[in-house]
Amino acid sequence: MKKTLLAGLCLGLLSLILGHTPAWAADAPVPMKTAWLGENEAFAVWYAKQHGWDKEVGLDISMLRFDSGKAIVEGVLAYDWAVAGCGAVPALTAALNERLDIIAVANDESLSNALYVRADSPILTVKGANPAFPEIYGDRATVAKKLILCPKATSAHYLMRAWLKALGLSEKDVRVRYMDPTPALGAFSSGLGEAVALWAPLTYEAEQKGFKAAALSNNCGVSQPVLIVADRAYAAKYPQRIEAFLKMYFRAVGMLHATPPEQLATDYIRFFKEWTGLELTPDQAVRDIKAHPVFTLSEQLALFDARQGKSKLQTWLGDIAAFYESIGALRPADLPRLERMNAVTDVYLKAISPKP
Repeated sequence: MKKTLLAGLCLGLLSLILGHTPAWAADAPVPMKTAWLGENEAFAVWYAKQHGWDKEVGLDISMLRFDSGKAIVEGVLAYDWAVAGCGAVPALTAALNERLDIIAVANDESLSNALYVRADSPILTVKGANPAFPEIYGDRATVAKKLILCPKATSAHYLMRAWLKALGLSEKDVRVRYMDPTPALGAFSSGLGEAVALWAPLTYEAEQKGFKAAALSNNCGVSQPVLIVADRAYAAKYPQRIEAFLKMYFRAVGMLHATPPEQLATDYIRFFKEWTGLELTPDQAVRDIKAHPVFTLSEQLALFDARQGKSKLQTWLGDIAAFYESIGALRPADLPRLERMNAVTDVYLKAISPKP
C-alpha cells in the first residue's frame, strides 16, 4: 500500500515537473459534439479519438455522421455541434448567415476528383493541347458535343467546368447529364456517355473497371479545400475549447505527416468501413491518404495570411464562390459579401501557435 501511494506521488510530481496535470487531478473532460461526412477529413479526428488524444486536451469528442455538407450546416442548431468538417460551398453559405467561422483547412481533395473516359477514347489521343495545362487530355475536336455524366453543383462539377475551360470550351459546347456519382458510374459502365466526373472512392472503382483519367482537379489549376468550421456562438463563448480541439487535431496531422501511409492502411481501412460501409484494399487506402494532403499549423497560418491582400485560402474560396454563382447556386448579390470573407479567421490558429 505504501509503495503504491509512493509511486503515485512520484508520478504526480513528475507530471507537475513536466508541466502536465496528472489524470487523477484533472477535471472531467468536457463533451464536444463534432460533425463529419464519411470522407477522408474525418480520419484525423477519428484517429485522435481512438488514441484518447481528445481526453489529453480536456475534451470528450463525439463524432456525428452526416450525408452532406448541407445537412451538417443545417443541423448546427438541432444537433448542437461545435466543430465540423465540410466542403467550401455549405461553409460559405453558412458564413453568409453569420452562423459559422472558418477556422482551418481539413485537406485538399483536388487530387481525389477526376474525369474518366474509356481506354479507347479519342480524348486520350491528345495531351497538353493547352500548354498551360500540360497534363490534361483532350481538345476541342475530341471533346465538343460529347456526353458527360456529372453530379451537379459538386466538386466534380467544378472540375468538369475547369477542364472544359482549359480546352477552350464551356458546358454549352458539350452535352451534360447531371447524375449522382454512383448511378453515373453505373450508367457509364453500361455504355452511356463519353466521360464521367467522380471523386474518391468511386475513382478507384472506375480505375478497376479499366477507365482512364483525362484530368484531375490539380491538373486544371483547381484547388478544392475541405474546411474545418466552428459554430460562431459556441466559439465566442468557449474559445479555449476550440483551441484544445485544434491542438488535438494538429497532433493527428503531425502523425499523418510523420507516418508512411502504408503503416496507416489498416487503421484507415477500419475507419473507412465504420464511416462509409465500404471495404478498401490496402492499396486503395494508401492512395486515398496520399490523395488528401493535410496541412500543418505553420502551413495553415500561411494559407490564412492576408497581410498582402487576400490570403491564399480566400483566393481559393473566391474562385469556388464564383463557380457556384455561375451555375445559380449562389446569388450574385452575395458575392461582394463573400469577397470580404469575414468568417475566415486565423485567431484560433494563432492562439495555439508557438510564441516567438
